[in-house]
Order: sequence, then C-alpha cells, then structure tokens
Amino acid sequence: MSKKIGIPCEFKYELAMKGWSSMIVGFMYVIRDEFDATTALKLLEKLYKRDDRLKNLINFIKDVFKIEGNDLEAIMDWWDVWYELTGIEATILERSRTYSRTKITKCPFKTGYKDLSDYIFIWLNIVYNTLNPKVIFERPKGMCAGDPYCEYVVRIEE
Repeated sequence: MSKKIGIPCEFKYELAMKGWSSMIVGFMYVIRDEFDATTALKLLEKLYKRDDRLKNLINFIKDVFKIEGNDLEAIMDWWDVWYELTGIEATILERSRTYSRTKITKCPFKTGYKDLSDYIFIWLNIVYNTLNPKVIFERPKGMCAGDPYCEYVVRIEE
C-alpha cells in the first residue's frame, strides 16, 4: 500500500472546480467544432436534464444549506451559495423579495465563442424552474457575449 499524501482541501477543491468547468466548456467546444453550436447547446441541455441531474443538484444545495421559501431573497441565498462553491465573483446591485440585479465579474464557465454564449440560459431555465417557475430573468450583459461583465435581472411577478 502506498503512503497517504496530505493534500490540502483547498487544492482538492480547485482541482475539482477547474476540472469540472473546463470539461463542461471543453465538451461544448468539441461538439461545436465537430457539428455546430446549436448541436453543442442541445446536447448540453440533454446532459443537464438527464436523470434530473441539475434539478437534483439544485435541491441538494437547497437542502444542505437549509434554504427555505421561493421568493427572490431565498433564491438569491441559493445563488450566494452557488457563487461561493464555484468561485464566481458577483456583486449584488439590488435585492428584494421580488427583484434582484447582480453583476458577475469572474466566472469559471466563461466561453470563448459567442455562438455558445446562450448556454447559460439552459442552466438558468432549469435552476429557476426548479426554485420557482414564476421567475422571469434577463441578461442585459454577458461576458460570453463579449461584454466586460455579466448582469442579471431577475424578478417574480406578483
């Protein structure tokens, strides 16, 4: 048996996160190169939906961090956890029970191709439909679309 090596948790986390984000983006690039961006996005959506993978992840995080409710304050608490887990750097510009505006300046899932920039809407549709299907969101600015940062506006119509 080989000797156990003490590897810091921070290093394990960085390796896992960078590996995961790199694989997701790389997956889209390979399919885009072989077929086209539309096919890459379609297959990514199939991956997220297969066996409710993404929905289960969303609910797991919600349960572990005891996030209750489905107003925007609770939903944005979920996003705060997600940002911390994934290393996304975000600034909350506005937040209430029915409205939120967020600016993201660092994202490990940023793509280099503008024709793949809408991949995030696949992710967001599943996240918001899982947390509260009444959520309406838009992205006025997107790093993957060539902007210097992402901005998300989210609201719940009452």
